[in-house]
Amino acid sequence: MAVPTVLKPDLIEVHAQSLAALQAYSHWLAQFCGEVQRQQDQTQFVDLIRSSMDATTPLINAKVPEKLLLSACHLLVSMSTTVRPVFLVSLPAVQNIFNLITENHNHRLPQEAHVLVCRALSNMLLLPWPSLPEAEQQWPSRSSNHARLLSSLTQQYRLLPRPPNHHPNSEIMMCSSGKAVIQQTLCVLKDLVDSISGEATKSRQICYHSLQESVQVTLALFPHFIQQPDVTDEMLSFFLTLFQALRVQMGVAFTEQIIQTFLSMFTRDQLAVSILQEGSSGSRVVQKFLKILQDLKRLDFKRVKPLLPSILSLCLDQVYPIVAERSCPDVKAEMFELLFQILHQNWRFFFKSSVLSSVQRTGAEELMENQAQFTAAMQAFGQSFLQPDIHIFKQNLSYLEVLNTKHKLYHRKLFRNSMLFHFINVLLQVLLHKSHDLLQDDITLALYNMAAVDFQAFYSSFLPEFLNGCQGLDPHQRTTLARNFTPERDLPSFSQGVYRIVNDLRFYRLCNGSLPPGTLKL
Repeated sequence: MAVPTVLKPDLIEVHAQSLAALQAYSHWLAQFCGEVQRQQDQTQFVDLIRSSMDATTPLINAKVPEKLLLSACHLLVSMSTTVRPVFLVSLPAVQNIFNLITENHNHRLPQEAHVLVCRALSNMLLLPWPSLPEAEQQWPSRSSNHARLLSSLTQQYRLLPRPPNHHPNSEIMMCSSGKAVIQQTLCVLKDLVDSISGEATKSRQICYHSLQESVQVTLALFPHFIQQPDVTDEMLSFFLTLFQALRVQMGVAFTEQIIQTFLSMFTRDQLAVSILQEGSSGSRVVQKFLKILQDLKRLDFKRVKPLLPSILSLCLDQVYPIVAERSCPDVKAEMFELLFQILHQNWRFFFKSSVLSSVQRTGAEELMENQAQFTAAMQAFGQSFLQPDIHIFKQNLSYLEVLNTKHKLYHRKLFRNSMLFHFINVLLQVLLHKSHDLLQDDITLALYNMAAVDFQAFYSSFLPEFLNGCQGLDPHQRTTLARNFTPERDLPSFSQGVYRIVNDLRFYRLCNGSLPPGTLKL
């Protein structure tokens, strides 16, 4: 009969929706949990949890339709994260899931379901039980259980061979046999770390303790897969999640070791291969590496300082030459974000004077170190204003403004004497060519802040020089433009002057370009 064929998908749908409804109900169960802990009789609450788990866990099976399987997995996650009853992990139904995941490595749940179940089991052991004091959390036993759980989940991963560089055959063997294991395991570990990123210190400590060996294995494997961007993408995603969630637990020394390993692997040739495949996994690998380096701003300056020359060299000598004349918007955005963070968070690496002395204009602002790197960084920012990408333009203009607000960038002697007028010239040319009209107000504000460093020099020196360099004008027109730009020093008047000179200059050029030779010019 056709009836079973018609009814089966409907019954699966109803069953899945029933579990979804129960998942929503878990928020009320969490409140009920808090109420019953103040009472002697918890029978009704225990029965509710037990019956829901008895109905859910048999569905966590590779033979169950995927829609129903995922509904069951999400409900298990909700019970372990939202309700968190003390006895959840000891229920026979939940123990069956532990056994399924840790003992039967051939169960072959779909990847999404496997990740969800692992997250639920991990959270049962990591997240504190609600309304219980610290002394009753049973952290020692939960920590050892969590270590066993992760040891089982990562067993195949930790046993992967790590061939020496001089033995290419074994490396090929490892790549073909271990690639899937690496990607599946790191996907699970990344999810576990991400799920406890906002939790209390104790939960994160236990998590990192269980992860330590797998982290070391990942770092050891990384050099052998540098030519396979899909694998390195997964590895860097894992490390990025670690840096963001467990940075304190990892410690500064190990963080430095990881960064040094990465820096040594990303050579100029390797970066070129990765970046030039725009939108590929190789390009994403570089983006994630730059994000990891950005996260170093949370570390103490004294610990970061030894790494700064290598990081600056990576940006300015290796990444920037590849992306300077190309689009590569994603990599460019991350690289400039990293440069900004280095300048902003490590200003003393370049300028030794204090903020107070620079405000007071004392001679202390002349004390400068690492001038070549600072100049190269500023040149990179300046070059970005000549590119058509409006998002990079807006981002970098805001970075310069922040550096000026926080560190008096435009007032620094090096910037003032050798860069200031070049930046003003570029920004005026951008307004003149109408290439970034959406940012007109932002550009004008930056021009004002730069001109405000020395209004006298701006009006008496820069403006005539700028007009003399403008093609398509006669001397009388240049004089008129200069005279009409009155030397005002407040922002509204200065802005009006900028808009007027840009519009008038464009008008003169248009008229002069459209008249026949020998015609009297305006």
